Amino acid sequence: MKSDDHRASVHIVGAGLIGASIGVGLAAEGWPVTIADRDDDAARLARGIGAGGAPGDGDAPDLIIVAVPPAAAAEAVIAALRAWPEAVVTDVASVKTPIATAVDATGQGSRYVGSHPMAGREVSGSLAAQGDLFRARPWVLCPNGASASAQALVRAVAEALGADVVVMDAARHDATVARTSHAPQVAASAVAAALAGLDASDVALAGQGLRDVTRIAASEPEMWRDIARLNEANLRETLRHIIGDLEKVREAADMGSALAALIERGRSEVARIPGKHGAKRRDWAEITVIVPDEPGELLRLLNSVAEEYVNVEDLAIEHSPRQPVGLVRLSVLPARATALVEALVAEGWEIAAS
Repeated sequence: MKSDDHRASVHIVGAGLIGASIGVGLAAEGWPVTIADRDDDAARLARGIGAGGAPGDGDAPDLIIVAVPPAAAAEAVIAALRAWPEAVVTDVASVKTPIATAVDATGQGSRYVGSHPMAGREVSGSLAAQGDLFRARPWVLCPNGASASAQALVRAVAEALGADVVVMDAARHDATVARTSHAPQVAASAVAAALAGLDASDVALAGQGLRDVTRIAASEPEMWRDIARLNEANLRETLRHIIGDLEKVREAADMGSALAALIERGRSEVARIPGKHGAKRRDWAEITVIVPDEPGELLRLLNSVAEEYVNVEDLAIEHSPRQPVGLVRLSVLPARATALVEALVAEGWEIAAS
């Protein structure tokens, strides 16, 4: 078993978005990678986009990465531990305790490192794979009873893919992601589902706030069904907390004051969410530019910004459903905002009122 040697061979079980993205990223870094899936077409597609080769008879990989749906992860991890008795095994499921418990019962815990890359997309399948999907994103390691060499090998994979490694035990991980990952999905889907009573002309009034809140509501429901079952206790507690806050607002004698208090608490907590590259969150100045909805106009705007040597920290686009324009919101350093607005206006860009 190799430790953190970048030449360690990797076999990926599961050719979906995460498995294929890991394969593409590692292969690009020169790691020997093979990938397989119970769906032969999915495996061929993943290999076709460069996520690894086909495994050969008698291959003995150093590391097995199990990237199957959450409900199947424990069984697949145990199968991998038995099939490759010298290999380290990790998985990428978003709930860790059930897998760790199942592995402990086999007595093979020294070769298993639970892991969870905190990255994904609203679309699934290997066609959506991106080798840089994990860059600058947290990748949680749950060592459990793993040996130091096993931990080092899994850490090396995460670091090769540009991830930020975080170590915590499985129980703490599951309680944490219930609030930071699972609850946002529930909230986004609930807000989106509440649109059901509106007709198309009503929904056309949607602003950027609704788009921001519901972005992940397009996620695949099957995976989330499994996650909710596997992390049920933590998710129930998180929802109890959120619903309790909402009920206080709904039942308050002065709803305005109750809502203001909740928003103030939210403002305080959102300030703790890390900013770019994990740095301390910063307040950016937002400049909203009215851009004609025509080919090349967005590029022209960005070129205008670049000519002023201003770095855009974030960008959001909102299309008007009834006008041939879009609203492009640029987030920049406050110290550069006034000069940038003046330069854009001088070049003929129309700035929307903030």
